[in-house]
Amino acid sequence: MFMKTTIIILVSVAFSTSAFAGKLSRRTPTPAPTPVTVGVDGNEPLIAEAPDGTLYISALQHIYSSTNSGATWTELLGPIYASSINLNSDSSISVDPSNRLYFTFDYPYAGTTAVCTSDDRGVTWNCNPAVVPGGTDRMWTLAPTMVDDYETTNEGLYETAFLHSTDRGTTWVPTSIGAGVLEPQTGPLLQVPGSSNILQITKIFGTLPQETPELKVYVYSPNSTGSVIAAVRSTGLQLPVALPSAALSKTGDMWVASEEPNPAGGVQVVLGRSTNQGVTWTKLPPFPGTTTGTATFTWVAAGSPGHVGVIYYYTPDNGTDTSTMSTSTWAAIWAESFNANSAAPTWSVRVVQPNVHTGAICAASGCSGDNRFAGDFINAIIDSNDVAHLAWMVEDMSTQATKIRYERIKTTPPSTSK
Repeated sequence: MFMKTTIIILVSVAFSTSAFAGKLSRRTPTPAPTPVTVGVDGNEPLIAEAPDGTLYISALQHIYSSTNSGATWTELLGPIYASSINLNSDSSISVDPSNRLYFTFDYPYAGTTAVCTSDDRGVTWNCNPAVVPGGTDRMWTLAPTMVDDYETTNEGLYETAFLHSTDRGTTWVPTSIGAGVLEPQTGPLLQVPGSSNILQITKIFGTLPQETPELKVYVYSPNSTGSVIAAVRSTGLQLPVALPSAALSKTGDMWVASEEPNPAGGVQVVLGRSTNQGVTWTKLPPFPGTTTGTATFTWVAAGSPGHVGVIYYYTPDNGTDTSTMSTSTWAAIWAESFNANSAAPTWSVRVVQPNVHTGAICAASGCSGDNRFAGDFINAIIDSNDVAHLAWMVEDMSTQATKIRYERIKTTPPSTSK
């Protein structure tokens, strides 16, 4: 059963508010922050915040940092294996509780997976250049403690392998593989506090006739003996266009964002929430602002209980195949709720940047050229202080040059008074 949803509109730039039709709550809009440019190198931006407040963004083989809450950014030199000659590498970052930065990538393109660490904010690096040799693709890393780090990468480009390091990234042991056969489109690694399981959202297209394409959760158990094949849990959500996203709240609720057709002939944003590491799920109603028009590249972030946000690209045009929408103009949107786990969630929606791209949008294999200006995802996190950090791509259509854009959003929960 769907829950009732309320929507708040916060549009600080010129954009059609009819695209966000829905019930409005009383609230005085706060001044909108100003997005900044991170850099012009790379796409698929991933944000990580260190305990000391340093922000990092990895973008393919490139890595950036900010020491002033995202006001300005510097592109780091990076490890030698991630130099500018290493074109179009996938990458991932994580920061452990002692501020050690983990940066993983493949080199050269679709080559060996490396893991490098830095204890001085990316000035110097120690690298294991061959964590997984051979042809690899789309790696993710997670460093939740000062001992353990976890890694996945697609061996042979298509088979997800899971590895564990107990010496802070120096050596690695493969412990299991993803259950999907030739299912390489995975999302970030997550660990609920107090659990030994590592969770990973993944797109399962289904290789058998009886399988239904949907988002599922791989469950890796690095401390258990037995089967090397990860357990799989179903979300019941349809597949998004871009790589899938998932996030944990401070209390361990797992949130997943996706997309599905809307009644107007476009695509709407949907969320799922699990309180038991993906065993069972509650599906939220579609975002009211996306029940017409087309949304894509959804990425979810979570903070305190009920505080959830989703960044996505949106056009008022209706279409179910974004790879064919050659005349559509897209905006980057941020939707945020402070009571997403209630019976009547309230969402505020703001345009963080209009006109980020005109034309089709696609992702992953079979997609190339201008239509893949954003790579395979955009990104958002909500930090320990419930501040949102957003990163997305924008394209200059006259030159096809792209930029990584960033915005820090500190939103006060709306008043419940009438």
